Amino acid sequence: MNEKIWKSVEEVHEHAKKAVNRKIKSLITDESLKKYYNKPKNKGWIGNAIEQDWFKVENNNRPEADIPYLGLEIKVTPIKKSRKSWSAKERLVLNIIDFNDEYKREFSNASFKVKSDLIELLYYEYKNDVESPELKIKAANLLNLNELPEEDLLIIEQDWNVIIDKIKEGKAEELSDSLTKYLGATTKGSKTLKNLTTQPFSDTKAHRRAFTLKGAYMSELAKKYMSNEEEKEKIINNIDELKEESFEDIIIKKFDPYIGKTKNELAKCFNVHIPKKNDKASSSIIARKMLNLKGDIEKTEEFRKAGISVKIVTIDSKNKKTTEGIKIINPDEKHIEPFTIINQKWNDSSLKEYLSTIRFLLVVFEKNGKEIIFRGVKFWNVNYNDLETKIRGTWEETQKIFKSGVKLTYKSEKKPTQTGKLYKIYNNLPGTGSTEAIHIRPSSEFGCYYGNESLAMELPVQSKWENKPKEAEWQEGRKPLSIPDNELTDWYMTKQSWWFNREYIYKQVKELLE
Repeated sequence: MNEKIWKSVEEVHEHAKKAVNRKIKSLITDESLKKYYNKPKNKGWIGNAIEQDWFKVENNNRPEADIPYLGLEIKVTPIKKSRKSWSAKERLVLNIIDFNDEYKREFSNASFKVKSDLIELLYYEYKNDVESPELKIKAANLLNLNELPEEDLLIIEQDWNVIIDKIKEGKAEELSDSLTKYLGATTKGSKTLKNLTTQPFSDTKAHRRAFTLKGAYMSELAKKYMSNEEEKEKIINNIDELKEESFEDIIIKKFDPYIGKTKNELAKCFNVHIPKKNDKASSSIIARKMLNLKGDIEKTEEFRKAGISVKIVTIDSKNKKTTEGIKIINPDEKHIEPFTIINQKWNDSSLKEYLSTIRFLLVVFEKNGKEIIFRGVKFWNVNYNDLETKIRGTWEETQKIFKSGVKLTYKSEKKPTQTGKLYKIYNNLPGTGSTEAIHIRPSSEFGCYYGNESLAMELPVQSKWENKPKEAEWQEGRKPLSIPDNELTDWYMTKQSWWFNREYIYKQVKELLE
């Protein structure tokens, strides 16, 4: 193929705009179309085909931009339409990191800036179960990284320094998207020997990684380009703060003046009502009031761009655990999907993907007798060793159980349960008694063992019942029409979710209590 010589960035951009509202198959050659049908699971097919056929640029792995004489990189990325807005389906890969070279650079000439400072960014709309050639280009934008908001660039620079520090510590194998906010160091390819590479300050080989703009940040860009959304509330209004301190330190300092105050004192200070029963919201309201926010912390511009999840943690110091469990809420997987788990490998699992990406802000209170005292906040992510040992072990045990069949045990109850039943069903999925970091428990307070889409999940292998009563026994005395005829089936069980162990979360924040 003879590469086209483009006269200017503007010429490329005008050509990119001509692709908008057209199906991908109309932009590419028959030869590229055949490549897709020969290997439909090739993740890079869309970008490679459009780069080569529409822009007449040869696919390459060079360190400089795709069109080097214009300093212009070409990227094609998927977005998803929701009822009200758009979001990114994935991160935007900028370039492969050379551990042996990157640490020698300054941020001004970081490798991702050399390659991807200026990007012709084409968005296509991803639709589930629609073949890639049938998808449509929805927008074409010029993304100049140097023209991002100044506060974003300062945070991206801080992220780059976090990544460089890991390399200099000889711990490139411990890099994780959960360590940073906007700029990620994301694994490339499966975890095989061919994807391991050397690092300069350790003999341990590390997984090959790429600089990326993380999914949450790309979602905010998509909303900006596609939806013209209104500006969101900010926590940091003085950009100069970011020139002196890290994002994390700025946020932590805003909470510091309130450490040691009781929840009642804080509620009085901020005019927040604390109900005597069912109080799950007041601590969150107090937390945002400490930051002088009108809305939720997670909805601020910085937290949305960073995808940081805020968790209120109340510690029972006497028993060295939290008073309530913390559910692991993966936006892409509302509850555990047994069919997905049995067909995944750990390194490609949705649980590992989420926990190696997500960063938390833990807002910590301590229950001390009748008083609840604010103890501070901590930015936290699951560390590499816990993820690859404790959590991996629980995931693999879960996969094993789903593949062999979940054991369900029926036990009669003398008094009706909260949902009015005279029995409980127990299972052998990993619980708190057999795990160190995470466990499985129902995501609904209503037990269900038949095909109810809102309450139950289908099992890939027939369950193994113990003490299951005959139909006549468990039908007796039930409320008319309240339960279907087939209440206890072999192929369904109550929807389950991953939860952090209460003792595990205590260990992550105990320094705030000492």
